[in-house]
Amino acid sequence: MSGRFIRLACQSCGGKLNVYDDMERFACGYCGTEMVVHRRGGTVALKAVTEAIKQVQIGTDKTAAELAIARYESELKELRERDVEVSKKSANSCTALGCGGLVFVFGLVLVANETGSGFGWLLVYGGAAAGFAVFMGRRSNETKLQSNQARMRRLEVQIAEKKRIADG
Repeated sequence: MSGRFIRLACQSCGGKLNVYDDMERFACGYCGTEMVVHRRGGTVALKAVTEAIKQVQIGTDKTAAELAIARYESELKELRERDVEVSKKSANSCTALGCGGLVFVFGLVLVANETGSGFGWLLVYGGAAAGFAVFMGRRSNETKLQSNQARMRRLEVQIAEKKRIADG
């Protein structure tokens, strides 16, 4: 080290520091804070490295938020498309439920009139089974819709949060 130095105070703890001409970076002997020596036009200043790290962290957080927004928006689009498909299936199941109901009623009419009673009972059971299967399928679709919609709401909240970070 050269013999020339100036006395400056640590930005973190206020401790008196001897900053020599050949120093560019050092740690405070009192608190351990890393510092960078800035020399400009005859002036010397100390800047804690932690400030630079904070700036890098802010930039990293913004980049990560922007990437997350793109990923979340893509997932949200897929969920909306899936929502439309499941809604269509539910609409189609209404038609199937109606057909199953007609078969059931037709079977009951045949049984009541004792016309082809074996065939009538087959229609009654078949219509009931078809109706039950369609009902369960519809119930499953409604569960899927509710799950998709809950996930979409969570994604919308996460997107808003990430946009707030990205906008800084």
